[in-house]
Amino acid sequence: MRCLPPRAEPCRYGGSVPERFDVIVAGVGGMGSAAAYHLARRGRKVLGLERYTIPNEMGSSHGVSRIIRLAYFEHPSYVPLLRRSFELWRELEAGAGQGQLLHMTGCLHVGAPGTTVLEGCLRSC
Repeated sequence: MRCLPPRAEPCRYGGSVPERFDVIVAGVGGMGSAAAYHLARRGRKVLGLERYTIPNEMGSSHGVSRIIRLAYFEHPSYVPLLRRSFELWRELEAGAGQGQLLHMTGCLHVGAPGTTVLEGCLRSC
């Protein structure tokens, strides 16, 4: 296995790699690493492949801010999944031993009454 960081020399993995895996996860950023972690916890033999070095600044999870919200205007059926994601964040914090990883700040949706976003947020609450 090798990883190619942007504008850097290739790096090689020096360990042995089993010939067979139950699951191969392509991309181990925020979503891929969570999938690999939970599959491995369930006893699956998992290989995670990442194009860049770990960590890197190339994924969708990189940057100074990200949002996770319960007022999900797209459809209220997402809310139970989002509640579970908050539980998993707290579980990750407890297992990582690094203190608080998820910092809750809040979100404000502003707009004219009857707009898709505001009406959808109200339906999801």
